[in-house]
Amino acid sequence: MAVDYSSLEEDVDYFESLPADVWLMDDHKWAFFIWEQHRLKTGGARYSLMHADYHWDSNDDFRGESEAQAELAEADADGLRDMTAASEYVRYDSFIAPAVRRGLVSEVHFYCLQTDSEPLDADLCEEFGALQVSHPDVGSFAAVVATNPVIFDLCLDLFNRPGKENMDYGGTRWSDDEVLEFLEAVKHHIQAAELVTISLSFGHSGPESDTRHLAKLVVPRVLKWRQ
Repeated sequence: MAVDYSSLEEDVDYFESLPADVWLMDDHKWAFFIWEQHRLKTGGARYSLMHADYHWDSNDDFRGESEAQAELAEADADGLRDMTAASEYVRYDSFIAPAVRRGLVSEVHFYCLQTDSEPLDADLCEEFGALQVSHPDVGSFAAVVATNPVIFDLCLDLFNRPGKENMDYGGTRWSDDEVLEFLEAVKHHIQAAELVTISLSFGHSGPESDTRHLAKLVVPRVLKWRQ
């Protein structure tokens, strides 16, 4: 079924499977569940995660929570879905750390513009054997040579320049040409990825009209390239 971009709205429970192993969601937390669901279904091992987002989303809500860590390690697909839906330890800004803790990713490549936060905790990456690289520009991100099958993860709020007073709605959207230039630069990663996840992130990607515009601009191109 084609996406009705005009009807998209903020919905913490929305995530949808599109053709060619592309997933669309609003709340970015669902990316973790989708990644693990894919691995459990395909029997895959570890992945190279490419995370293009305004925000690092590097919080680790499992830190110091031994019971939750044990639950995460043992969870099957249903358990992971329940844990994600609960938004207690897997949230919109803390969904990459559990992927590291589960051994899902061998490396994380960040292209993020946020300046008031940092990538994943180095001790977490060392404990679970995951490399992380913060790329200073699109050229560096585009030049990544991944060591494992790629998951390409994109948040539409990358294309929103936050305002000084309102970091969410007060931003200025990138021009269409700027968005398309970025997509063209990473097109080869999008095409080669085993899985692509895209978050709308209503409330962080500008006014609702901007989020819908970006979805209509980005998602059909991703689908076309992968089909």
